[in-house]
Amino acid sequence: MRRAPGNDILKVLCYVAAVLLLAALIAPWLYNGGKALFEVAGTKVAPVVTKRTLSPLTALADACGRSNFPRFFNRSVMISAVVLFFPLMKWLKVGAGPVRYRDTPWSFRLPDSAIATHEGQPLRRNPLGWLQMLVGFILAAGGLSALAYWLVQAGAFVMVNQTVSTKGAANIFPVQPLHFWKFVPQALFSSLLVAVLEESVFRGALLGIFLRALRPWAAIVGLSLLFAFVHFLDPKTLGAVPDPESSKAGLWLLGKILAQYADPLPLLSSFGTLFGLGGVVAYARWRTASLWLPIGLHAGWVCGIFMFKELTQVVPGLGGLSPFVIGSTLREGLAPLGVVLLTGVVVHFLTRGDAERTPA
Repeated sequence: MRRAPGNDILKVLCYVAAVLLLAALIAPWLYNGGKALFEVAGTKVAPVVTKRTLSPLTALADACGRSNFPRFFNRSVMISAVVLFFPLMKWLKVGAGPVRYRDTPWSFRLPDSAIATHEGQPLRRNPLGWLQMLVGFILAAGGLSALAYWLVQAGAFVMVNQTVSTKGAANIFPVQPLHFWKFVPQALFSSLLVAVLEESVFRGALLGIFLRALRPWAAIVGLSLLFAFVHFLDPKTLGAVPDPESSKAGLWLLGKILAQYADPLPLLSSFGTLFGLGGVVAYARWRTASLWLPIGLHAGWVCGIFMFKELTQVVPGLGGLSPFVIGSTLREGLAPLGVVLLTGVVVHFLTRGDAERTPA
């Protein structure tokens, strides 16, 4: 009989919930431990030695001293994800034997049209992988560059080396030299690292699990919602935590993070863009049965967002543009969502040859 991989999806969702709960519990301990390390080994006054001569322990202590509670919470999420990943892998192998379909949760939660009729889609060797990754990077970064140029010309953002925007609005931030090439190596390295890691997890492992249980359209939508949910959990935008040393500080911050889903503006402007981005790269993975194109697309978007953040400053009031059109970054608003969806249309036509070899 056909086994029920739909249970694996429930386990993945339980894993995400467990990671957030464990992170909320250990974040205060990590925060207090980091601040204690700073008091013991950190640099309390301007050091006489240069930064490069600091010991690894002192550098770590100084980093803890500069970090606020949301940053410790982010690190707690990473630690929790790694700690619980191995139990998840073991758990996913439990109960994988033959199970009657009517005994699975999907027998009454999903319509028959959403249930997969095959055993998923394994990744395959892609002889055009490097070319697809390059094309994906250029396509994604190029689309964001065009959007960035329009936003600067529309007066919503101002270059860091300019005193006023194109519409005459004053740059309220300190004017800085425009060191474009200074940020390129860091942007490329960071974007490729993030893209490889996240695509390996989300489109490599998790989409494979979803495709074993659901038809492609349902798997892509389901994983894209999970992708957007995880990336929408950004505590850095929530301000200071009232009592970061409290044992309940992590739970308090987690509650504030989840409360963002009740605010329609960030939900539409940021969550919608993240959902669209996740959908496009998942679609690219399914169409090509490889990770090369998704990695290129993901890296191009991350690189574009990073460079835009370093080279521009937001103009108060966004130069008259609606916050629904664009937010304070290139990952917020209907304009970035439109660029992402347009990129998805291009991906659809670029991968027609790959789609002919892809199971429906």
